[in-house]
Amino acid sequence: MKQTPLGLMTLVMLVVAAMIGFGVFTSSGYALEALGNPGRVVVAWALCGLWAIAGALAYGALARRVPLSGGEYLYLSRLIHPSVGFLAGWISLVAGFTAPIAGAAKAVVVYGLPTISSSVTANTLATLVIVIASVCHIARVQVGLLAQNAIVLIKCGFVAVLLGWAFGATPSEAWQGAALPDRDPAWLPHDMLGWVDLLASMSWIAFSYAGFNAAIYVAGESRAAERNVPTAMLLATVLVTVIYVLLNILFVFGPSSASVLETPESKNAIAATATMALGGAPMANLTRLIVTLAVLSSVFGMLLAGPRVYWQMARDGVMPQFLNSQSTLPRAAVFLQAILSIVVVWLAQLEQIINYLSMTLSACSALTVASMWRLSSTRIAHALEEADPGKVQPRATVGPLAWWEQVSAIIYIVGTIVMLAAVVYQGQRRGEVFAVVGTIVVGLIVYGVWQLGSHRQQAELKQSDTA
Repeated sequence: MKQTPLGLMTLVMLVVAAMIGFGVFTSSGYALEALGNPGRVVVAWALCGLWAIAGALAYGALARRVPLSGGEYLYLSRLIHPSVGFLAGWISLVAGFTAPIAGAAKAVVVYGLPTISSSVTANTLATLVIVIASVCHIARVQVGLLAQNAIVLIKCGFVAVLLGWAFGATPSEAWQGAALPDRDPAWLPHDMLGWVDLLASMSWIAFSYAGFNAAIYVAGESRAAERNVPTAMLLATVLVTVIYVLLNILFVFGPSSASVLETPESKNAIAATATMALGGAPMANLTRLIVTLAVLSSVFGMLLAGPRVYWQMARDGVMPQFLNSQSTLPRAAVFLQAILSIVVVWLAQLEQIINYLSMTLSACSALTVASMWRLSSTRIAHALEEADPGKVQPRATVGPLAWWEQVSAIIYIVGTIVMLAAVVYQGQRRGEVFAVVGTIVVGLIVYGVWQLGSHRQQAELKQSDTA
């Protein structure tokens, strides 16, 4: 049965689901520890929001001209080189979806069922979450989308209630946030080292904005994709930026900074710490419910988006052909994604992986944005022909890049480089930097081995045909 194309509202919901996950409810604890000033944490979230909006506009320029599924892999393989595209797909497989899906599934259990102390029981329930979401997407895409959209709407409703409660019903004297005694109380740094600390802290926060591009992964299945995909990314990113800034004003100004940093638990669960300080158990319980719904919708959203990358890679012959489903659903790719994420649920502790994910995904996204300057009528036509052989249609706007598209791309790329440079300059997260480099090197090795095997297979087939 032919699937109904995804509409604008569903695409917006997909992006919101991909963005609002467990990152926003944990990252500010790390940023507050590094900066010691709640005002600077809010500034970092606002700057990251502008960076993500610029990224959404730049990705929109690509989606408007090449409205196909496949994400970074498709753009980089078509516009730069197949090896670069494979590397982006590899990063999506290793860092972009597998680890975040596993982390979100774990967070569903941690926040939704906090009384569970057995790790085996918790991992079993996290596995069940992934299985349910996968079955919904494998059965029929509309089933998964309806479940996801319902969760996102409920989640946004609870967020509105929480913000209304915090800003409308909480007395001003209840807000305790202030800079630590030995830290500069000014919101903006006065020296270079202060700016380096602020920019490096944004690398934690960038992970929470990473899903702004989720709509590109299903562009080929969308209605009027050249218009709806860019619009959905922009609308959702602006909406989420506003929500993030308001939530983090609550998180860092609600409790005292000392109480947030008192224990690892209070820092990691800054959302619960803040709402407990402002509204006691009722508000803390509401926060727990919001976090549960947020990470649950993330599981659904990432299991929808991620498999489309591997599906496209299999079509291009750079991944096993069993992933190249001939139906309108990438069922085998969804199954693979679920298996990999379940393995991570049982084998990995993901609390320390946020730095690695944010740096890896940001670098990959910046490279994708840079590929927009490789757009040309010939390359666009070639990409559309490969996706729909023999039926090239003017489905995309083939024209010069607008000035605002180019400015947005420059802002996003420069912002990413500056954040990564600040992390390297600090020298405190060398392990994560090496992990990023290692991921790239291993991906290139895998690509080389795969290509070598493919060439040998083609040579053998040619010899057999000749014989």
